[in-house]
Amino acid sequence: MPSMSFEQHLFKHGQDEPDEAATPDDPLLEGFISSRGQKPTRLASWRRLLPWIVHVLLLSASIAFFLSARSTTKQCPETWFPIVGEHAPINSVRFHGNLEYASPFKGPPSKAVDEAWDSITPLGVISIPEDVYATLNASKHAAKVPASAGGGYMAVFEGIHLIHCVRSLWENTYPSYYTSQHAMSLDHPDEWHAHLDHCADMLRQKLMCDADANLVTYNWIKNHYAPKPNFNVQHQCRNYDRLLDIAAQLKVDGRAFPNGWILRPTDRPVVEFEEPPFEPDAEG
Repeated sequence: MPSMSFEQHLFKHGQDEPDEAATPDDPLLEGFISSRGQKPTRLASWRRLLPWIVHVLLLSASIAFFLSARSTTKQCPETWFPIVGEHAPINSVRFHGNLEYASPFKGPPSKAVDEAWDSITPLGVISIPEDVYATLNASKHAAKVPASAGGGYMAVFEGIHLIHCVRSLWENTYPSYYTSQHAMSLDHPDEWHAHLDHCADMLRQKLMCDADANLVTYNWIKNHYAPKPNFNVQHQCRNYDRLLDIAAQLKVDGRAFPNGWILRPTDRPVVEFEEPPFEPDAEG
C-alpha cells in the first residue's frame, strides 16, 4: 500500500485541485472530468471521491485484521490455539442443578465415583514449548523439563488444578471413607487447613474473575409455599474434554525419572525462591 493516502496521491503536486495540464485520459483523473469537458466543482469532486475513500479504508482495515490474526495464531502450536482465549470453541450447555440429580461425581463415595473424578483430574505435568511460554507473562525462572524427557517448561492446566481443588473439598466431607485426608486433618491440622484454604481461595478468585452473569430463576414446587431456585441454567462453555486431550498429548512421561518426578538438577545451578514468585521479573 502506498505511503500517501488516496487523496494525497491524486494531488501529489501539492495543489488544491487536479493539475491543469493533466489530460482527461490520465487514469488518476478518470471520472473527475465532467462530460462537458469542464472541471467539476470541488464539492462535486469530493462527492465522487468519497465512495473510493471509504472503499480504501475498509480494504485497509480488512487486510490489517487478517495480518493480525495470522500473527496471533503463529504464537501457539497448532494443537494449542483451538482451546485458549478467543480461539476456544464455545458450546451451549445447560447445567444440572437439581439436588436430586444423580451426577457420577456426587456421593455417597464409591469406586465408581472415584473413577469418575480420576477421569477429569489426570495426574502429572505437561511440557509446553518455548514459544508458548513466552506468551504467558510467567516467572522468567520457571522450571524446565530435562532435555532427556523432551525439554520445554513444566506446567499444568489451571482448569484441571481447580477441578482437583473441588475434589479435595468434596472428599473431606466424607472423612469415614477418605481416611487419609481425615488422618492428615488430625495429625497435621495446619497443613491440612492450608491446603483446603488454598483451594477455596483459588476457586473464589476464579469465580470472581469470571463474574458469571447468568441468571438463576425461580419456580413454584409442589408442597412448598416459597418458590425454589432453578439451578438448571444455560451456559456458554469451552470443551473440557479438549483440555484433557491436549494434557494427554503433552504429558511428561514420569518413567523417564528414577523417582517418577522431576527433581532439582545437579549439573547446573537454579534460581530459588522462598515461595513461588508473584511478579514475573522477580529474582530469587
